[in-house]
Amino acid sequence: MKLRVKLLLLFLALLVISFGIYMYKRYSLEKRYVAVTEKKYKNDILRVGIIGDSWATGTSLDTIMTDEFLRRGVKTEIISFGEPEAKTKDIYDNLYANPGTPYSSSEILHHNLDYCVILAGTSDASGEMGAKFYAYYCSLIIDDLLKDKIEPVFVTMPEFGFKEAEDSLDVFKKVRNEVGALLIDNGSTGTLDDYRKQINEVLKDTHLRDSAIVVPFNLVCDNYQKHKILYRNSGHLSTKGKQKMGKIIVQYILDKERKSQLQQPPQGSSGNVKVANSAPPANLKGAGS
Repeated sequence: MKLRVKLLLLFLALLVISFGIYMYKRYSLEKRYVAVTEKKYKNDILRVGIIGDSWATGTSLDTIMTDEFLRRGVKTEIISFGEPEAKTKDIYDNLYANPGTPYSSSEILHHNLDYCVILAGTSDASGEMGAKFYAYYCSLIIDDLLKDKIEPVFVTMPEFGFKEAEDSLDVFKKVRNEVGALLIDNGSTGTLDDYRKQINEVLKDTHLRDSAIVVPFNLVCDNYQKHKILYRNSGHLSTKGKQKMGKIIVQYILDKERKSQLQQPPQGSSGNVKVANSAPPANLKGAGS
Protein backbone atom coordinates (compact mmCIF):
# COMPACT_ATOMS: atom_id res chain seq x y z
CA MET A 1 0.00 0.00 0.00
CA LYS A 2 2.80 2.39 0.92
CA LEU A 3 4.55 1.55 -2.34
CA ARG A 4 1.45 2.46 -4.32
CA VAL A 5 1.19 5.80 -2.51
CA LYS A 6 4.85 6.54 -3.18
CA LEU A 7 4.48 5.67 -6.86
CA LEU A 8 1.38 7.85 -7.11
CA LEU A 9 3.16 10.77 -5.46
CA LEU A 10 6.15 10.26 -7.75
CA PHE A 11 3.88 10.24 -10.78
CA LEU A 12 2.13 13.42 -9.65
CA ALA A 13 5.49 15.10 -8.99
CA LEU A 14 6.73 14.18 -12.47
CA LEU A 15 3.47 15.43 -13.96
CA VAL A 16 3.76 18.78 -12.17
CA ILE A 17 7.43 19.15 -13.20
CA SER A 18 6.67 18.27 -16.82
CA PHE A 19 3.79 20.73 -16.92
CA GLY A 20 6.01 23.41 -15.37
CA ILE A 21 8.73 22.85 -17.99
CA TYR A 22 6.11 22.95 -20.74
CA MET A 23 4.65 26.23 -19.45
CA TYR A 24 8.10 27.77 -19.06
CA LYS A 25 9.11 26.90 -22.61
CA ARG A 26 5.76 28.11 -23.90
CA TYR A 27 5.72 31.53 -22.25
CA SER A 28 9.40 32.38 -21.74
CA LEU A 29 10.92 35.27 -23.69
CA GLU A 30 13.97 33.87 -25.42
CA LYS A 31 17.06 35.85 -26.35
CA ARG A 32 17.14 37.37 -29.80
CA TYR A 33 19.16 35.97 -32.67
CA VAL A 34 22.17 37.79 -34.08
CA ALA A 35 20.94 39.46 -37.25
CA VAL A 36 23.53 39.62 -40.05
CA THR A 37 23.06 42.40 -42.59
CA GLU A 38 23.47 41.30 -46.18
CA LYS A 39 24.58 43.46 -49.08
CA LYS A 40 21.59 44.68 -51.04
CA TYR A 41 21.34 45.42 -54.73
CA LYS A 42 18.69 47.16 -56.79
CA ASN A 43 15.80 45.05 -58.00
CA ASP A 44 14.24 45.27 -61.42
CA ILE A 45 10.90 44.41 -59.87
CA LEU A 46 9.32 44.94 -56.47
CA ARG A 47 10.13 42.03 -54.16
CA VAL A 48 7.81 41.29 -51.26
CA GLY A 49 7.82 38.57 -48.61
CA ILE A 50 4.98 37.36 -46.39
CA ILE A 51 5.50 35.63 -43.04
CA GLY A 52 3.11 34.62 -40.30
CA ASP A 53 0.77 31.97 -38.99
CA SER A 54 -1.94 30.18 -40.98
CA TRP A 55 -2.97 33.54 -42.47
CA ALA A 56 0.26 33.43 -44.50
CA THR A 57 -0.03 29.81 -45.63
CA GLY A 58 -1.11 28.70 -49.06
CA THR A 59 -0.93 30.81 -52.18
CA SER A 60 -4.12 32.85 -51.96
CA LEU A 61 -2.86 36.08 -50.37
CA ASP A 62 0.33 36.29 -52.42
CA THR A 63 -1.70 35.63 -55.57
CA ILE A 64 -4.20 38.33 -54.60
CA MET A 65 -1.41 40.82 -53.94
CA THR A 66 0.43 39.92 -57.16
CA ASP A 67 -2.73 40.49 -59.18
CA GLU A 68 -3.47 43.77 -57.38
CA PHE A 69 0.07 45.07 -57.96
CA LEU A 70 -0.17 44.09 -61.64
CA ARG A 71 -3.51 45.88 -61.92
CA ARG A 72 -1.68 48.99 -60.72
CA GLY A 73 1.03 48.46 -63.34
CA VAL A 74 3.65 47.10 -60.93
CA LYS A 75 5.45 43.83 -61.51
CA THR A 76 6.33 41.93 -58.36
CA GLU A 77 7.93 38.78 -57.04
CA ILE A 78 6.23 37.58 -53.84
CA ILE A 79 7.33 34.74 -51.57
CA SER A 80 5.24 33.51 -48.65
CA PHE A 81 5.96 31.42 -45.55
CA GLY A 82 3.38 30.53 -42.93
CA GLU A 83 2.95 27.99 -40.15
CA PRO A 84 -0.53 26.98 -38.97
CA GLU A 85 -1.19 27.94 -35.34
CA ALA A 86 2.22 29.62 -35.07
CA LYS A 87 2.71 32.09 -32.24
CA THR A 88 4.86 35.17 -32.82
CA LYS A 89 7.71 33.33 -31.09
CA ASP A 90 7.48 30.56 -33.71
CA ILE A 91 7.34 33.07 -36.55
CA TYR A 92 10.50 34.71 -35.23
CA ASP A 93 12.28 31.37 -34.80
CA ASN A 94 11.30 30.34 -38.33
CA LEU A 95 13.26 33.28 -39.75
CA TYR A 96 16.44 31.69 -38.40
CA ALA A 97 15.57 28.02 -38.89
CA ASN A 98 17.87 26.07 -41.19
CA PRO A 99 16.68 25.95 -44.81
CA GLY A 100 14.76 22.77 -45.50
CA THR A 101 13.46 22.36 -41.96
CA PRO A 102 9.67 22.49 -41.53
CA TYR A 103 8.28 26.03 -41.80
CA SER A 104 11.71 27.65 -42.19
CA SER A 105 11.35 31.15 -43.61
CA SER A 106 15.09 31.90 -43.67
CA GLU A 107 14.83 32.72 -47.38
CA ILE A 108 13.12 35.96 -46.32
CA LEU A 109 16.45 37.24 -44.99
CA HIS A 110 18.40 36.13 -48.06
CA HIS A 111 16.16 37.04 -50.99
CA ASN A 112 16.98 40.72 -51.43
CA LEU A 113 13.45 41.78 -50.51
CA ASP A 114 12.12 45.32 -50.50
CA TYR A 115 9.23 44.64 -48.09
CA CYS A 116 8.01 41.88 -45.80
CA VAL A 117 4.40 41.57 -44.64
CA ILE A 118 3.92 40.27 -41.08
CA LEU A 119 0.65 38.48 -40.30
CA ALA A 120 0.46 37.40 -36.67
CA GLY A 121 -1.68 37.55 -33.56
CA THR A 122 -4.66 35.21 -33.80
CA SER A 123 -2.71 32.27 -32.38
CA ASP A 124 -1.18 34.42 -29.64
CA ALA A 125 -4.59 35.66 -28.50
CA SER A 126 -6.43 32.34 -28.75
CA GLY A 127 -3.49 30.62 -27.04
CA GLU A 128 -3.53 33.15 -24.16
CA MET A 129 0.12 34.10 -24.72
CA GLY A 130 -0.35 37.59 -23.31
CA ALA A 131 0.09 41.05 -24.80
CA LYS A 132 3.70 41.46 -23.63
CA PHE A 133 4.71 38.16 -25.25
CA TYR A 134 3.05 39.19 -28.52
CA ALA A 135 4.55 42.68 -28.55
CA TYR A 136 8.03 41.43 -27.63
CA TYR A 137 8.31 39.01 -30.53
CA CYS A 138 6.62 41.33 -33.02
CA SER A 139 9.21 43.98 -32.17
CA LEU A 140 12.06 41.49 -32.67
CA ILE A 141 10.71 40.47 -36.07
CA ILE A 142 10.30 44.09 -37.17
CA ASP A 143 13.72 45.12 -35.86
CA ASP A 144 15.56 42.22 -37.49
CA LEU A 145 13.90 42.84 -40.85
CA LEU A 146 15.02 46.45 -40.64
CA LYS A 147 18.57 45.34 -39.84
CA ASP A 148 18.47 43.29 -43.02
CA LYS A 149 17.30 46.42 -44.87
CA ILE A 150 13.84 45.00 -45.48
CA GLU A 151 10.95 47.34 -44.76
CA PRO A 152 8.42 45.62 -42.47
CA VAL A 153 4.72 45.86 -43.31
CA PHE A 154 3.13 45.07 -39.97
CA VAL A 155 -0.57 44.23 -39.95
CA THR A 156 -1.93 44.92 -36.46
CA MET A 157 -3.73 42.33 -34.33
CA PRO A 158 -6.60 41.02 -36.48
CA GLU A 159 -10.22 41.19 -35.47
CA PHE A 160 -11.58 37.63 -35.28
CA GLY A 161 -13.95 35.40 -33.32
CA PHE A 162 -11.89 35.51 -30.13
CA LYS A 163 -14.63 34.16 -27.85
CA GLU A 164 -15.66 31.47 -30.33
CA ALA A 165 -12.04 30.35 -30.65
CA GLU A 166 -11.70 30.07 -26.87
CA ASP A 167 -14.98 28.16 -26.52
CA SER A 168 -13.87 25.61 -29.12
CA LEU A 169 -10.73 24.60 -27.18
CA ASP A 170 -10.51 21.19 -25.54
CA VAL A 171 -10.37 20.82 -21.76
CA PHE A 172 -6.57 20.60 -21.54
CA LYS A 173 -6.05 23.77 -23.60
CA LYS A 174 -8.66 25.66 -21.59
CA VAL A 175 -6.92 24.69 -18.33
CA ARG A 176 -3.55 25.58 -19.83
CA ASN A 177 -4.82 28.98 -20.91
CA GLU A 178 -6.34 29.67 -17.50
CA VAL A 179 -3.05 28.79 -15.78
CA GLY A 180 -1.18 30.92 -18.30
CA ALA A 181 -3.49 33.87 -17.71
CA LEU A 182 -3.00 33.47 -13.96
CA LEU A 183 0.78 33.53 -14.34
CA ILE A 184 0.81 36.38 -16.85
CA ASP A 185 -1.94 38.74 -15.74
CA ASN A 186 -3.50 37.61 -12.46
CA GLY A 187 -6.07 35.47 -14.21
CA SER A 188 -7.31 38.08 -16.68
CA THR A 189 -7.90 36.63 -20.14
CA GLY A 190 -7.43 40.07 -21.68
CA THR A 191 -8.93 41.37 -24.91
CA LEU A 192 -7.71 41.91 -28.45
CA ASP A 193 -7.45 45.62 -27.65
CA ASP A 194 -4.96 44.78 -24.88
CA TYR A 195 -2.70 43.25 -27.52
CA ARG A 196 -3.11 46.24 -29.82
CA LYS A 197 -2.35 48.77 -27.09
CA GLN A 198 0.74 46.88 -25.96
CA ILE A 199 2.31 46.64 -29.43
CA ASN A 200 1.51 50.32 -30.07
CA GLU A 201 3.38 51.28 -26.91
CA VAL A 202 6.37 49.07 -27.73
CA LEU A 203 6.65 50.33 -31.32
CA LYS A 204 6.42 53.91 -30.08
CA ASP A 205 8.95 53.46 -27.27
CA THR A 206 11.47 51.69 -29.52
CA HIS A 207 10.86 54.11 -32.44
CA LEU A 208 10.22 51.11 -34.69
CA ARG A 209 6.91 52.62 -35.75
CA ASP A 210 8.82 55.39 -37.55
CA SER A 211 10.66 52.84 -39.69
CA ALA A 212 7.89 50.35 -40.46
CA ILE A 213 4.65 50.46 -42.40
CA VAL A 214 1.85 49.79 -39.92
CA VAL A 215 -1.40 48.61 -41.50
CA PRO A 216 -4.35 48.89 -39.08
CA PHE A 217 -6.43 45.74 -39.42
CA ASN A 218 -9.61 47.64 -38.62
CA LEU A 219 -9.45 48.91 -42.20
CA VAL A 220 -10.22 45.32 -43.16
CA CYS A 221 -12.74 44.68 -40.40
CA ASP A 222 -13.52 46.47 -37.14
CA ASN A 223 -16.23 44.10 -35.92
CA TYR A 224 -16.18 40.35 -36.47
CA GLN A 225 -19.83 39.84 -35.56
CA LYS A 226 -21.07 42.44 -38.04
CA HIS A 227 -18.88 41.37 -40.98
CA LYS A 228 -18.77 37.59 -40.88
CA ILE A 229 -18.90 37.51 -44.67
CA LEU A 230 -15.22 38.43 -44.54
CA TYR A 231 -14.44 35.24 -42.57
CA ARG A 232 -14.29 31.55 -43.47
CA ASN A 233 -14.53 30.64 -39.79
CA SER A 234 -13.91 32.32 -36.44
CA GLY A 235 -10.15 32.50 -36.94
CA HIS A 236 -9.59 32.83 -40.70
CA LEU A 237 -10.55 35.23 -43.46
CA SER A 238 -12.68 34.16 -46.40
CA THR A 239 -11.53 34.80 -49.96
CA LYS A 240 -13.43 38.09 -49.88
CA GLY A 241 -11.70 39.04 -46.64
CA LYS A 242 -8.26 38.18 -48.05
CA GLN A 243 -8.97 40.22 -51.16
CA LYS A 244 -9.86 43.25 -49.06
CA MET A 245 -6.79 42.86 -46.85
CA GLY A 246 -4.51 42.26 -49.84
CA LYS A 247 -5.69 45.43 -51.58
CA ILE A 248 -5.13 47.52 -48.45
CA ILE A 249 -1.62 46.12 -47.93
CA VAL A 250 -0.75 46.79 -51.57
CA GLN A 251 -2.04 50.36 -51.25
CA TYR A 252 0.15 51.04 -48.22
CA ILE A 253 3.25 49.67 -49.98
CA LEU A 254 2.59 51.69 -53.13
CA ASP A 255 2.06 54.85 -51.10
CA LYS A 256 5.42 54.30 -49.40
CA GLU A 257 7.10 53.66 -52.76
CA ARG A 258 5.63 56.85 -54.18
CA LYS A 259 6.67 58.85 -51.11
CA SER A 260 10.22 57.47 -51.31
CA GLN A 261 10.49 58.38 -54.98
CA LEU A 262 9.26 61.92 -54.36
CA GLN A 263 11.97 62.33 -51.72
CA GLN A 264 14.73 61.28 -54.13
CA PRO A 265 16.81 64.10 -55.66
CA PRO A 266 15.84 64.71 -59.31
CA GLN A 267 19.22 63.76 -60.78
CA GLY A 268 18.63 61.74 -63.88
CA SER A 269 16.97 58.35 -63.75
CA SER A 270 18.60 55.84 -61.42
CA GLY A 271 16.87 52.50 -61.26
CA ASN A 272 13.47 51.46 -62.46
CA VAL A 273 10.29 53.17 -61.42
CA LYS A 274 8.09 50.53 -59.78
CA VAL A 275 5.00 52.51 -58.90
CA ALA A 276 2.14 53.25 -61.26
CA ASN A 277 -1.47 54.35 -60.79
CA SER A 278 -1.10 54.59 -57.01
CA ALA A 279 -3.81 56.54 -55.24
CA PRO A 280 -3.55 57.62 -51.59
CA PRO A 281 -5.63 55.64 -49.08
CA ALA A 282 -7.94 58.57 -48.39
CA ASN A 283 -10.91 56.31 -48.92
CA LEU A 284 -9.75 53.91 -46.20
CA LYS A 285 -11.59 54.79 -43.02
CA GLY A 286 -10.60 54.02 -39.45
CA ALA A 287 -6.89 54.75 -39.45
CA GLY A 288 -6.44 53.59 -35.88
CA SER A 289 -4.99 50.24 -34.89
